[in-house]
Amino acid sequence: MVPRALHQSRRLGQLITDAWSEPRTIKASIAASVSTRFSQRFHPDLAGANVRALSRSLLAHEMQWRLQRREGWDLLMARNDWFQQEAAAILPKITGERTMLFAHSYSAEAIFTEGKRRNWTTVLGQIDPGPEHILTQDRLSGERPEFGAPPEAPPYRYFDKWRNECELADWIIVNSDWSRESLIRAGVDERKLRTIPLPYEREPHEAFTRAYPPAFTSERPLRVLFVGTASVAKGVADLLLAFDRLGDAPIELHIVGDRAMEVPERFLHHPRIHWVGRVDRAGVMQHYRADDLLMFPSHSDGFGMAQIEAQGWGLPIVASRHCGRVVREGENGLVLDEVTPDAIAAALRRVMGEPQTLDRFARNSESTSAPGIDALAAGLIALERQ
Repeated sequence: MVPRALHQSRRLGQLITDAWSEPRTIKASIAASVSTRFSQRFHPDLAGANVRALSRSLLAHEMQWRLQRREGWDLLMARNDWFQQEAAAILPKITGERTMLFAHSYSAEAIFTEGKRRNWTTVLGQIDPGPEHILTQDRLSGERPEFGAPPEAPPYRYFDKWRNECELADWIIVNSDWSRESLIRAGVDERKLRTIPLPYEREPHEAFTRAYPPAFTSERPLRVLFVGTASVAKGVADLLLAFDRLGDAPIELHIVGDRAMEVPERFLHHPRIHWVGRVDRAGVMQHYRADDLLMFPSHSDGFGMAQIEAQGWGLPIVASRHCGRVVREGENGLVLDEVTPDAIAAALRRVMGEPQTLDRFARNSESTSAPGIDALAAGLIALERQ
């Protein structure tokens, strides 16, 4: 999105990317068989942009890492180190005195070091809430032991290098106030922080009318949707435990996405909990259309694009405060003051008993516009001017 926003505003001097290959070509198919990154690194809006891709080097390194059987954090950090070293070597060939240099977190240290030598303005795009997210995962694991151990934490070097990136950055862009607050708690200079929500372009779809019954019954239950990786940090453990409190209420839950936690047997075989698993994008859109409510009870999320996608389909949302602020309390959904099974169960009981309220939330969602790519471009240009 950032390269497109800058290119659209005629501010993109050069895009340096790890892979770039137009889809539906033999070359792209061969490359994608080695690394899925080649299927995700092209956009027609950038067809005329000045793009410098490291595709050959990436292919060679991906094969080398595969032979070395590197995986997990070790592989991720190897990719990050490789990219920033390659990108930093290109920067001296770029001319310009008032250049603004943008790079994403965890692969920006060497890039910013070279940019500072050239007296360029450095902008860090922070992709998550930082080390606070790892602390949250560890805390939740202790509180919800039946859902398994927390995900493997990154090595200390991962966040040591990130802190150096933050020191080198003149500006740090976050996508939500939650990420901003998390970074401040981690010791980041708040004067550098700017919040720019993620842009979203609604996918065109045929008009349809979302309909709610006068009352939810066992024949027509409230259809609740969760989209994303089912993990403790995403609030899925609390969502499942809320079902323990709802008894025989007319409600069913569809969980769309991979599982990244252990799930007790009683929830795996619950008659009203449906583990859909990963589906393609068209399948996700169909769930947005067919269900009655999106649950987004995350304990820590940089933004939560599922909220914007759901809003594009006029789907009401119940969300936590620990993510991007898409929900306006009482207008297009409900905001959880705390993420607990009791709080989630109370919110579900409320909407279950008030179908007319869901209908109002849906109509308000349909009339709400999401921030577009123009807003992202304006935010970046404002930093350039400052």
